[in-house]
Amino acid sequence: MIKSILLTKLVQSPRNVRRHGDPAADAELKASIAAHGLLQNLIVRPASRGKFEVEAGERRRCALLALTEEKVLPKGYECPPSAPMAQI
Repeated sequence: MIKSILLTKLVQSPRNVRRHGDPAADAELKASIAAHGLLQNLIVRPASRGKFEVEAGERRRCALLALTEEKVLPKGYECPPSAPMAQI
C-alpha cells in the first residue's frame, strides 16, 4: 500500500546499511530537497507504536528533519507516498 506518512512517525531502521555520512553530500541533498522537493520516495516498514522504520532513504529523512527545524518545511510535514517493503 502506498500512502503519505507524517515525518514525525519515521525513525531510523537498524537494518539501514549506511553507517557513515558525508557532510558535504548531506548539505547538497538538503539543498536539493529544499529547491525541488523529495524526488525519490522513502522505503519504510511498520514498526512499533505507530512508527515506521526507514529501510532506504535515511539521508533523505535526516535532510527533511533538518528542513523542518529550519522552518523550510512545515512542522506537520507529510512525506510523499512511500512504498512499504514487502513482507517475506
